[in-house]
Amino acid sequence: MKMIPSALVFLIILGVGVYVFMSEPWQRPAPPSSTYANSVYGISFSYPDGYVLDEREAGNGERSRYVITLISGEALANIPQDGEGPPAITIDIFQNNLDKQKVEEWIRGNSFSNFKLSPDDALASTTVAGRDAYAYTWDGLYRGESTVFAHKDNIIMASVTYLSPEDAIRPDFFQILASLALY
Repeated sequence: MKMIPSALVFLIILGVGVYVFMSEPWQRPAPPSSTYANSVYGISFSYPDGYVLDEREAGNGERSRYVITLISGEALANIPQDGEGPPAITIDIFQNNLDKQKVEEWIRGNSFSNFKLSPDDALASTTVAGRDAYAYTWDGLYRGESTVFAHKDNIIMASVTYLSPEDAIRPDFFQILASLALY
């Protein structure tokens, strides 16, 4: 007779545990995403549907620089007039076939890297799509994080800018980095 209440309590606890486990965020389907691919630079990645993607050539006559920018549609709708642009995710592709700089040398010596704005001058070794890379933080108009690596004859710098470390753009950035493929 004492086993029936114990078994009932066990089943209730088991049922609650299964419910909680199944409702945790890691069990929910990923939000819809879009895919970007560029065969010229041999890069592709997935990004959340709520972002607007823009791409443009930003180099000069001496050297090419291709910029891919992702800005959330919500942030685009709320840009103050005559204000700074919103926080964004950018992927800058810098021509490197003339100088053949090593990634660390490029980070420390190129003003586009923003490394001189790093509060701790720390470079962390990491990988992106199987390539050796360096990651670091910096702080200017916005806080920023960049991950830099070499691919083909280019230096690729993926960056995110944000107002607060809790901003949704940061996990979106790391999701984009994790989905990045090089070919």
